[in-house]
Amino acid sequence: MAIRLIPFLVSLFAVAALAIAAAGRFRSRQSIPTDPSRGRRRIVRWGFGLIGITLAVASAFSLGQRAILLIAPLAISGYVAGLLLGELMMPSPQSGTVRRVSLDRRVFERYVETRWIWVWRAAAGAAAAVVVAAGLAGGTDGRSLTLACANGSLSGAGPWPGWSYGGPALTALILGALLVELSMRRIVERPRPDSDLLGAAADEASRQTSMRRVLAAGVAIGLAPLAGVLLSVASIFSFVCSAPGTLAWTGPLAVTLAILGFAAGLGAIASLASLIGIGETARSVPPGGQRA
Repeated sequence: MAIRLIPFLVSLFAVAALAIAAAGRFRSRQSIPTDPSRGRRRIVRWGFGLIGITLAVASAFSLGQRAILLIAPLAISGYVAGLLLGELMMPSPQSGTVRRVSLDRRVFERYVETRWIWVWRAAAGAAAAVVVAAGLAGGTDGRSLTLACANGSLSGAGPWPGWSYGGPALTALILGALLVELSMRRIVERPRPDSDLLGAAADEASRQTSMRRVLAAGVAIGLAPLAGVLLSVASIFSFVCSAPGTLAWTGPLAVTLAILGFAAGLGAIASLASLIGIGETARSVPPGGQRA
């Protein structure tokens, strides 16, 4: 029953996200530097996001319960792919016999605090490690766990987030991580557009906003499957090895994993809310200066 609700919930999120994105067009633009290509990039971002959601829904129908950890990272990866394509659509650099090249040193820290980069990478790394650990600990069928209980008996439980569930999720996680890192590098390293097409202040504001978006999406890509695996494992450990074979460590471990899982889930929701709430109002970074 729960798996049948996934396509509906994902579609509902898509409609809400697109509505909020469209509403952003009516916000005050007094402090936004002129950027004529902003509208096209917004369409590309959310268009690819819709493609990602469509693929996630299709995977839910084709894979069934095996897709439960795959849906979120795959859907959000579609948005990141659109963001990367939007960065590739930026106006071209100045051409001709004489070219003006900026000597400004552009690094990640110019557009976002370093800690957020490490939050994204820690979330993705933790998710990959937990998925792999659960896969190695699970049974050969990829969806069950067998544990030796205190009284010497063996207890099996499922569904365990083994390779049957974790394999597709790990594939989507790797895809999302690759897209996020490529987008970050493109945002920082792309050449300065022709000033006649896009001013320096507008270009810097665009880079800063894009960096915030890609990191918010990246954190959600990492935390969503991490929450799913932790909560699934906590559920299994909460009832495996019933009395008199109850193990002393399974109960406390289940509580700890449940707390961490809920924290990761709330973090994923907060990241998605942040992603949707980022408008076109980022303060520009003065060319040659640092963020205020």
